[in-house]
This record gives sequence, C-alpha cells and structure tokens, in this order.
Amino acid sequence: MGKAASARFQALFDVRAGRPKREMPVTRLTSIATSIHKAFARCAIAAFVAALALGLAALAPPASAAAPSKNDQACLACHGSAGLEKHLADGATLSLHIAGDNFAKSVHGAIGCTGCHTDINLATHLSTPKPIASKRAFSLEMIHVCRTCHSTQFGQWDKSVHAALVHDGNPAAPICTSCHSPHAVIKGVAETMDTVPCRACHGAIFDAYAKSVHGMMRSKGVTAAPLCFSCHGAHAVHVPSEVQGLRDVCLGCHKGALEAHRKWLPNVDLHFDVVSCVACHVPNARRRVDLVLFNSGTQKADVRPEGVPEFQSPDGTGTAAQPGLDAATLFNLLKALNRPGVENKTVVKGRLEVSTAVEAHEIAFSSNAISDCSVCHRAGANAFQSVVVSVAGPAGIPILYGASKSVLSSAFSIESIGGFYAIGGTRVTFLDVLLVLALLGGFGIPAAHLFLRFAVPRFRILLHHEQRKR
Repeated sequence: MGKAASARFQALFDVRAGRPKREMPVTRLTSIATSIHKAFARCAIAAFVAALALGLAALAPPASAAAPSKNDQACLACHGSAGLEKHLADGATLSLHIAGDNFAKSVHGAIGCTGCHTDINLATHLSTPKPIASKRAFSLEMIHVCRTCHSTQFGQWDKSVHAALVHDGNPAAPICTSCHSPHAVIKGVAETMDTVPCRACHGAIFDAYAKSVHGMMRSKGVTAAPLCFSCHGAHAVHVPSEVQGLRDVCLGCHKGALEAHRKWLPNVDLHFDVVSCVACHVPNARRRVDLVLFNSGTQKADVRPEGVPEFQSPDGTGTAAQPGLDAATLFNLLKALNRPGVENKTVVKGRLEVSTAVEAHEIAFSSNAISDCSVCHRAGANAFQSVVVSVAGPAGIPILYGASKSVLSSAFSIESIGGFYAIGGTRVTFLDVLLVLALLGGFGIPAAHLFLRFAVPRFRILLHHEQRKR
C-alpha cells in the first residue's frame, strides 16, 4: 500500500476508533482551495465558450440547399438555360426554364425532377418529345400528379368552387399550379399579405381587404387577423355568402357578437338571420335585398331548380343582375316549382346584403358600423330600392336575377317574403296593412266563432222568454 493511501486509511481508522483526528496543515488547505478555485474557473470559461459558440451558430446564415443529384443535374443542363421553351399545338409557347437554385430550396427539391415527372425517360427524352396541346391542357394533366402525394388537399379542392369552375370549363379557374409554383414551392409563403396567391386573380377584392380593419391588423403583424384562407379556406374554397354561411364565418372568430348585440339591438335573432354582417359593418356600401330560392329539404340554396328559366340578358350573360322579375312572375314561379308531387319545397329566404364582393371586404372598425335603425327602418330606405332573386350556381356561386322592387310591396309577395319580412320592419305600408289584416283575420274569425257559439243560444233563450210573456 502506498504512503498516501496508508495515511488516509490510518486517518479513517482513527476517526472510527474514536481517536482524535490529526490536524491538516494550513499549507495543505490553501493548496486544496487553490485547486478548487482553478477548477471552477476552468468550468466557467468552458461554459462561456460553449454559449458563445451556440450564439454565433444561431446568428450564422442557414446552410445552403443541398446540391442537386446527378439526375437533376442532367435535367438542369438543358432546363436551367434561360429562354428554353416549347412550341405547342395551339401556337402558344411553354417556358421550360427551371431556376435550379429555387428548385433546390423548394419542398420538392428533395424528391428531384423524376419525383413528379415519372413519365420522362432520360435515355429517349430528346429523341421522342412529348406533344402538348396547350398550356391549360398540360396544367390540367399535371394536377393528377399532385394528387399522388397530396390526396387530402386534392380531395378538398375537388369539392371547392375552384374545381366546380374547372369542371364547368372555365379556363381561368385556378388549379394546383395556379397558386403553387411547382418548381419553387416554399412552405408558409402563402401566409403573408405580400405573397398570398389569391391576389393574383382577386386583385380588386384583395385591395379592398388590405384597407379594411382585417387587412390593417394583418399588415401590422397581428397574425390572428384573418387572411383570405381564414374565411374562405385554403383548398376547400367555398362561397361564404351562401344563405347563412357568411354569418357563421364571422361568428367563428367573433363568438361573443350575438350576445353583445343583444344589449342594444332589438329582435337580434331575426336581424342575424336576415341581415348580412357586412350590411352594417361596411357603412358606405350599397345594400340590396336578396330573395334566395331556398330548398326546404336540404336547407340550402337551390342549385338552379328545374323550371327556373335562364333569364339571359342580351349579351348572353346569366350571372349579372337584370331587371324584369315582378311579383306576379315570382309568385307563379314558386307555384310551378312547388307543383303537386314535389317533395322538397322551394321557398324564398330573404336577406339584406351588400351589392358586390369588393364591398363585402371593406369591413370597417366596429365603432364605424351602422347602429342607427332609421338607416333601414324608414320609408323609402335605400337598402330596399334594389332587389334580386338568386339561385346557387356552381359550388354555391349565386346566379342573380334582377327583380322589381314591387315584389316587396305586392299582395303576391306575402308568401314569397314571409320568412324575411317583419311588420313595420321596412316601412312598406301596404304590406303592413295586409299582414295586420291577415293577423286580425287569423285571430278574429275564431274569436267571432266562439263568441257566436256562446251568445246565440243565450239570445234564443231570451227571445223565447219574451215571446211567452206576450
């Protein structure tokens, strides 16, 4: 056993045996303290260096994208050249230039060119070029490549208004590559106002949104403020204005709005049912009454019920509002649609809304919203000077038929607007009188019948007594 080990053993033995422990020299204690101090200093320096290294790593620019594979390099040897294009059968040209750096940084860079272009054989590609009829035909063909990996998103899109327009043959209807550049897809890039793809087609609407309370909040960094897809959806894009859809979209974020309105707005439930939110929250918008042909069975707007004529305008467009439908025509149309044997009856569900999609996105701060009842509830109110009748087109896009404002003040309209009109609600005096008479008749006739049943026998008894006295 070494001397040092022997000394430690002896010290331990002395303590356990109850013998007094020998004092350690002061020089020894000083040496131990110095060693401990140096060890702590070395640890502190090491920790500082490690933290500094981590901080510098965080501040360093991200690593560059991985270099393309050999197969991708072979593709980019031609397709990386600016100006490369293909002449199509319809006379147009299709750009074949792919920016290699952008593709390498995209989410598709990892799967490479052949991940999507599985039909390309590099050995025979140049000798057997693929014929392409048109840019649109090529793009429509490629969306089926997208669905092989993005089946969920494709399924949502396939039920959307965009897909409905594609199936209807609209050449401008957006498909996958309309919103997502296939060779430069960056995740999350569509979630900012500067890069949201919706503005490419809906420029005027986006400009109106950008100036609205929603757009201003979003531009100031409030990510909770809605962007296009917050209300319309990213892939399952639908028309939120269809019947109660817009109200439900608004209440999805403004959950306390209904109760907040109860504090000052009379008959809140009827207002929320028949007045679009934007009709009050876009104070400078033009408003109109929309009488929606509504299917009582499906509880949705009818998709052009059988028997509804086109009412084509002279230029052949059927989607623009046109004058012409009067109260009698609407009355007869409903009678024809609800002929005997029809299960799901067509009714009219009226609502007050703004006139254009642009105006629907010009939402003001709540302090500027209309709260003066006389704006609508007065004789000759502007909101009731414009009336349309609508049915649902592809994916719910309303098809509007202009109507005469007389449909709101005709005896033929009682059945048509029964679910929309409230006595005194629009100050249409003639309808007020008709509905009051109807109510009086409904209550008065039974009351008169009961009175006669009670009074006539007693009158006969009294008359009999008088005759006997004579």
